[in-house]
Amino acid sequence: MTTRYLIRFDDVVPCMAWSRFAAFERLADSLAIPYLIGVVPDCRDPKLMVEPSRPDFWAWARARQKSGWTIAQHGYQHLYETEARGLLGIGRKSEFAGLPYERQFEKLSRGKAALQNEDVWEDVFMAPSHSFDVETLRALRDLNFTAITDGFGFYPYELHGLTAVPQLVARPLGLGFGVETICLHVNTMSDEAIKHMIEFIRAHHPKIISF
Repeated sequence: MTTRYLIRFDDVVPCMAWSRFAAFERLADSLAIPYLIGVVPDCRDPKLMVEPSRPDFWAWARARQKSGWTIAQHGYQHLYETEARGLLGIGRKSEFAGLPYERQFEKLSRGKAALQNEDVWEDVFMAPSHSFDVETLRALRDLNFTAITDGFGFYPYELHGLTAVPQLVARPLGLGFGVETICLHVNTMSDEAIKHMIEFIRAHHPKIISF
């Protein structure tokens, strides 16, 4: 038995820290690594706007998808409306958890339509701040999503009719079994953290799998 790794990037938007992401992208090109990226359909969160907006963002996303990367719908606008912890009980803010089903369905539907208009939608969901509730999952099912990149455990499992691929860590554990989804936020990673992660990916790339 051996650990398999998924490399997940949150907060992928036109105005993210592309200068910090560049090293990861070069590595993916050289080693043919299939990243999982969470794309915010209509980013309105000023905290994610850290560098000048990339004018070819959607063309870039389409090209990356065709190269084997998986695009997860990362919420809708990345604006938090509640302080609900959601099913996982991790954070204290949510774009979805605690809201009525109809409101959640509306936001998820608009996000899906935005990604479909750019021809990059896939049936994978990534909740901002890992916060969602049973109504979020119900709305996702009704919108034909089949999987989420979240949950507790070491192997994928069924969660309210969806496949949950667990996401537990921001750095590798290397337990020797299971699937580890490593969650990265390039906007806030230190130079040292980026260096260590690049070294890890280069050393363990045969064990990195697609979503």
